[in-house]
Amino acid sequence: MKRALLLAVAACSEPATLEPWQLDHDRVVAVRAEPPHLASGEIGMFDALIAHEGGPTTVEVARNAAATSAASDLFTAVHFNIDHWQIDGPDEARLAAARAELGLPDGAPVPLLVSLEFPGPLYADKTMWLGDSAANPAPPAISYGPDLEVGREYQPVFIPPPGSTVRWLTSCGTLTGDTEPRATHIIEEPCTGELVLVLRDPLGGVAWQVMSIVAK
Repeated sequence: MKRALLLAVAACSEPATLEPWQLDHDRVVAVRAEPPHLASGEIGMFDALIAHEGGPTTVEVARNAAATSAASDLFTAVHFNIDHWQIDGPDEARLAAARAELGLPDGAPVPLLVSLEFPGPLYADKTMWLGDSAANPAPPAISYGPDLEVGREYQPVFIPPPGSTVRWLTSCGTLTGDTEPRATHIIEEPCTGELVLVLRDPLGGVAWQVMSIVAK
């Protein structure tokens, strides 16, 4: 598993020969911490949108999790509980010790890098924040498909909130402008698959929309 600290984003390994928008292979598309900012006493969990070669995307919960590089003793906040992995929001004393170790000011949210394993096995890192509260954004909602025509170009559009970013992915056709609010979706031959839109906000929140499409 990767150990580099990535702030507020998931680091998902992808084959170098594939375009970032290509959905039709086994990969972690996006990791979601629920919530992305965890206050003392709250409980957080992880899931991910997983793509599969030759099949539709699925939402999977982590089957292993660890925070071995955590400041102070915050690695113990990540643990297995009955049938799932979770994070328990540490009390203020433990957060204060971690802030002192990291050189953060009093009251600042504390980053916690969690390395995750999903079915596959597939691996990703996700940074969440401890000591304050923030929710994931609402799932993006656009009307698109499901019936498309071969030989045409389409332009799905979603305008993200200020400071947020988008990523378009597909397993039917090709994409340009996959990190722009307005993408270009090119249908060159008959296919059945999905168009996925992932939204990431400045606080590490993640949401997505999965749309089934058929091109004839």
